[in-house]
Amino acid sequence: MPGGPEDYLRSNIRNNPQRYGLEPRPTPQEIQRVLNDILITPPDEPLWELYIDYMTGVVQGDFGISYVVEPGAPVMQLIAEAAPWTIFLSSISMVYGLFVGIILGTVMAYYEGTKFDLGMTASMLFNSAIPYYVAAILLLYLFAYQFQWFPRGGRMAPNTTPGFNLPFIRGVFYHAALPSLSMIVTGFGGGALGMRANAIRILGSDYIRVARLRGLSAYKISTRYLGRNAILPMYTGIVIGIGGILGGSVILETIFSYSGMGLLMFEATVARDFPLLTANIVIGTLFFVVGTLVADFTYALIDPRAEQSSMG
Repeated sequence: MPGGPEDYLRSNIRNNPQRYGLEPRPTPQEIQRVLNDILITPPDEPLWELYIDYMTGVVQGDFGISYVVEPGAPVMQLIAEAAPWTIFLSSISMVYGLFVGIILGTVMAYYEGTKFDLGMTASMLFNSAIPYYVAAILLLYLFAYQFQWFPRGGRMAPNTTPGFNLPFIRGVFYHAALPSLSMIVTGFGGGALGMRANAIRILGSDYIRVARLRGLSAYKISTRYLGRNAILPMYTGIVIGIGGILGGSVILETIFSYSGMGLLMFEATVARDFPLLTANIVIGTLFFVVGTLVADFTYALIDPRAEQSSMG
């Protein structure tokens, strides 16, 4: 993108001088004075020294200050305020999406080849092909603008005090309903198809036949015996998804004006707020890498067969 934070700030100061403590129609000198107060003049040092200083600060959790989104505010403070909301929203979507996908995929595998299985497979293929942002726009249009059952944006009800009180908690879940629902309805289809494929591979196992001979119900066989073993190959993807939870959803949070890390990254990108944008990318990448490593190191703990096969 052309330009930098100075260009964006200069335009903002001209359009909204009151925000920066200036009178309407500020002079170029007044605008430059505000820019000098906000922007940090690069030190007169070699580039390699500046890079070492920056990386030293990053290791210590210091990414500098925001230039445009919240001028002068520490970057880590802004991320610390936004991250819990993204974690909350993404956790709801992930937990419910996985729960529905696992249960539905297991039942589909147990009734493989029936009309139920064929119909649900076709439905899940259609479901997984719909982008989540398309579902988000449709849900927002129907339930927020047309029926007005849900708010059009925000993350909490106005005039409520954050804390462990019923009005605040109810408002938080109320505002998170449509964003999380748009992720759930478009996300469980792929999980259900993956679970179905894993479950079909173990349908002929001895313990499944024994369970049928014992006269156990189809629901108990499909969930307790079939589901528990079929979910193991999906473990890596689940843990990686948890590791990437802080990456947020830039498009989703922008559609619903949900102030999490995704919206923060979008605002930083538009404003060319490079310190804030860099911090978002680095932290999101770090959690994704850690999640991948955790998945690799712990898979053998939940499935001893993986360790035995690697030793063999």
